[in-house]
Amino acid sequence: MQYRNYPGFSVFLLTAFISAADSYRTSRSAVTGMLFAAVLLGSVPALPGPAAASDVRVSAALSSDNVTVGEQLTLRIDVFSREPRDVGRPELPELNGLRYVSTVPRTSTSYSLVNGVAQMTYRYSYTLAASDSGAYQIPPVYIDIDGEEYRTNAMTVVVRSGEAGDPQRPATSDPDWPPIFLDLELSEEEPVRGQQIVAEIVLYFRNTIEVSSFNITSSWQTEGFWREDLNESPTRRPESVVLGGREYRRAVLSRYALFPTRSGELTVPSFSIRASVRQSGRFQDQFSAFFQGFGRQRDVNLETMPRTLHISAPPTPPSGGQHISALGQFTVERTLSQERVKLGEAVDVITEIRGSGNLGLITRPDYDYPQSFDTHRPREVIDRDNSAPRMSGTKQFRDVLIARNVGEFTIPESVILVYNDARRQYERQVLPELTLEVVRDPNARIMIAQNDDFRLTPVRGSVSWRQEPDTPFFFLWWFWLVLVVPFVLFIWGYRTYRYRSKLTADHDFYRYEQAWHNAVALLDDSAREQDVKKAYSGIYKAISNFITDRLHLPSAGQTVDQLVNELYRRNVESQLTNRVRHQLNKSATIRYAPDPSAGDIAADIAEAKKIIAELKIQL
Repeated sequence: MQYRNYPGFSVFLLTAFISAADSYRTSRSAVTGMLFAAVLLGSVPALPGPAAASDVRVSAALSSDNVTVGEQLTLRIDVFSREPRDVGRPELPELNGLRYVSTVPRTSTSYSLVNGVAQMTYRYSYTLAASDSGAYQIPPVYIDIDGEEYRTNAMTVVVRSGEAGDPQRPATSDPDWPPIFLDLELSEEEPVRGQQIVAEIVLYFRNTIEVSSFNITSSWQTEGFWREDLNESPTRRPESVVLGGREYRRAVLSRYALFPTRSGELTVPSFSIRASVRQSGRFQDQFSAFFQGFGRQRDVNLETMPRTLHISAPPTPPSGGQHISALGQFTVERTLSQERVKLGEAVDVITEIRGSGNLGLITRPDYDYPQSFDTHRPREVIDRDNSAPRMSGTKQFRDVLIARNVGEFTIPESVILVYNDARRQYERQVLPELTLEVVRDPNARIMIAQNDDFRLTPVRGSVSWRQEPDTPFFFLWWFWLVLVVPFVLFIWGYRTYRYRSKLTADHDFYRYEQAWHNAVALLDDSAREQDVKKAYSGIYKAISNFITDRLHLPSAGQTVDQLVNELYRRNVESQLTNRVRHQLNKSATIRYAPDPSAGDIAADIAEAKKIIAELKIQL
């Protein structure tokens, strides 16, 4: 707290009064002298004095000086004066153990008249969030009033450790609970590595507030988590809830599935939005100060608190089964595309994993196939249920087998281990043995010989010679070849010259024409790359650069969603677009997943080449 003082002006007033009394000591009456002194004092120009300055004071207060980690509190700065002042916005100090939820204050101005004494009050309110336990000091806050600098008193707050509850919601005893705030709600507080965590971005606001629109202000980088977007799943309409005895509206803005990829302490970063809100209704309530100075509509920046989770490792898988990194509620089935095939035909061994959990991180099971079969590169297909509120669906692995011998063959029984995150234990899923019969095709024109020797013998017999009659030269093929070749070469040279000139002069045309060659070169470099992250970075660049070059988009700054939206806008087949989205997301986030095998990298490079070849036809 600070007061202003002008001692020189007080001395001036006292000196003027004494001089007036001495000058008119001989006057007819003391009243005349006093009147003269009053006239003299009234003729002096008005200067700022103690009465005009000492009424200004500033103060700071906290809604609570003892909070728990994750709770919120309000820092309130008040400026008191008997008359209107030019008050600047407070200069906020840096904080330790606390953080500003928003640096934009809630402001209010009030006027009161008590016993004939007027008082103006300017109030600035900031919401703070406790992030670390300990005792911390909030330094003085400086504020400019009529060109003079004032400062508040320093304050101390104690932050307790322990269960913080909901990190974004303030303590229920706080009378200045914000009328609107953003919260991050997680479905699991103590997950294991690879377990699905549903993260919902929830907006809470009072009934007197209307939210007209919002937009995400920054990208959400979830380091250490494999993230899947669940925003296509239906969300319920805003519902009414009671928080701390007050009625709020709750609306789910976004929904994501997070999969921790390593054990230890991982932090879910804050999620920020900018919302356009307005106050509804004719009458003001205790939250109307939120809109003071801004009319009845304003834009606010909201963000959630970062959340630190302790990720534990799943228990060691038991022996006697095959671990395929499946974590969730899954069922595993294995079937044959057909149980009786002809010699040389292909048959698929289909492994279908259905349920909810880390669907994208499940690895392919290995089976013991009979030696009489040639195995080819398996295919992987994910059919995700976009309408589900969790990451769920079906994942298929199709192993292609081709029989080299006839007979009846058996694929042995296999045991798959799935970690059930609800029961916190491994479950054994037994895949029964499969029987496959291979027969000869009686209608085949070419048969596959087994254990037969091929012997090649020369053809013996007499040789006869005959002479071809003379033919006119214009019936000879080389005559027309000599005439046509120069003309064809001229046309080809002219077209090549025009093409190369356009490549040099038109940059967009150059990007369009070279997109295929550049993408193939990147994929070939990725195939030779020993570093897994660099290899998948090359796959990502190959696909994204091909799309931007063919569509004349900026090469940098394009997100996966923007590229996919451009493909939808160009009427690219939805199935191909979904494959592009899946391959880009997988390549961009592969550093968070377990190291893939060389076979998986080669399969992804082949899939990327196939995607680019199909895009080349449609773009």
